[in-house]
Amino acid sequence: MKLKNQNLEELVAEADSILIGQVVSVTDGFQNSAPFTEVTIRVGSDAKGKVKDDTEYTFRQFGLIKPRSMGNGKVYLGVTPEGFAKWNQGEQVVAFMYKKAEMTGFQTTTGMAQGKFIVSNDKATNGFNNHGLFEGMDTSALSAEEQNMITNPGSMSAATFVGLVGKLVEESK
Repeated sequence: MKLKNQNLEELVAEADSILIGQVVSVTDGFQNSAPFTEVTIRVGSDAKGKVKDDTEYTFRQFGLIKPRSMGNGKVYLGVTPEGFAKWNQGEQVVAFMYKKAEMTGFQTTTGMAQGKFIVSNDKATNGFNNHGLFEGMDTSALSAEEQNMITNPGSMSAATFVGLVGKLVEESK
């Protein structure tokens, strides 16, 4: 599967909510025979203001965490497809979330793994080391700190990144 590269403006525009928080649990199972991974995030804030601060937000995305023995000698291999965001308990994240699918209720991040950033040591990095995150964007009005993210995207400051996301959300209203 080849993902369409999406820059930060596109991730912001397509996101229904942009959750900043900590992953508190990751489980998996089946819903109407469809495999899912269920993720709960303790939300510190939502840049789009749709999810209340200091609440828990739970969603299900397609695919199991890992292959599962079905107890009859068979192993179910329907794991989360390559390119989807992978989740781990305890991670600090910035998650750009699509709306839930109407038919299944499943939900994932905009741009798949491009829309999930792990925050560690005040750095925010997505599954592609932020490659292409600023391609095609008009960056002429960005501050010097924000410009630094463009020239050195693999080690961008989480605080500056979250500030830029907030600015892009305001501009998109």
